[in-house]
Amino acid sequence: MDRTIDHVAFGGLDLDTLRDAAADVGLTPTYGGEHATGTTHMAIVPFPDGSYLELIAPTPGTKPANAGFWPTHLAEDAGPAAWCLDVPDVRASAKAAIDAGVAIDGPHEAARERPDGRLVEWDMCFEGTDLRLPFNIRDRTPRSYRVRRTSDATLQGIQTVVIATADREETADLFAQRHRYPTPIDANGPFPHFSVIPGTPIALCEAAEGWLEDRVSSVGEGPCAFLLGVSDIEQARESLSLGPENHYDDRRMAWFDHDLFHRRLGVVERV
Repeated sequence: MDRTIDHVAFGGLDLDTLRDAAADVGLTPTYGGEHATGTTHMAIVPFPDGSYLELIAPTPGTKPANAGFWPTHLAEDAGPAAWCLDVPDVRASAKAAIDAGVAIDGPHEAARERPDGRLVEWDMCFEGTDLRLPFNIRDRTPRSYRVRRTSDATLQGIQTVVIATADREETADLFAQRHRYPTPIDANGPFPHFSVIPGTPIALCEAAEGWLEDRVSSVGEGPCAFLLGVSDIEQARESLSLGPENHYDDRRMAWFDHDLFHRRLGVVERV
């Protein structure tokens, strides 16, 4: 299967707040418009490899609980909500999920209208009974309508999605069942009880106590942090506001230096 991340969704109560926080740390979000449901709108931070960070919040006047996408995460101002893979055929991917014994929600047709009036359309399908697995997307309009690559190479793309789970072994089995991902390897990382799945963009952390346990109780198992790839931490600091250096296996990483992003959005040196 394709193990390249299309985009990740970072949700909150107010899009302007998310955009301001992103700008404060050196990111450049562009308003992407309102989804066809009329209940959410979003902004995009694009990367050179074609992936992007989606900032998403309820539209003005919409209660977070009524949002069309990830209402629990938006209501809780939870940040990381979901991650997405681009697939050649959403229906074929949905059938593969069913064949693997995984429940699906979709395929669905979806759209949003950009500020310039252009309609962006795609098909999508969600998998599983929670948000550990990625949802799948396939553009019906040209992908350049949805996102344009940036030429700024400071951030190279989405490097890692960290999944918070109540049971790492059970979650590893789920990824093996659905995507044939290999066995995770314990690693030195930014969270306790941490492991990486070799050859994939996925890391797992077990929510055994503290704020991670509270998060899983509040919004369920699923992404708790996104790491963006950089070639060198010190070089990245020249244009990005980053906190203290941490370790991710044998590489260096740092969280963005903003309360909204601490332990939720950071950078890691690429291998």
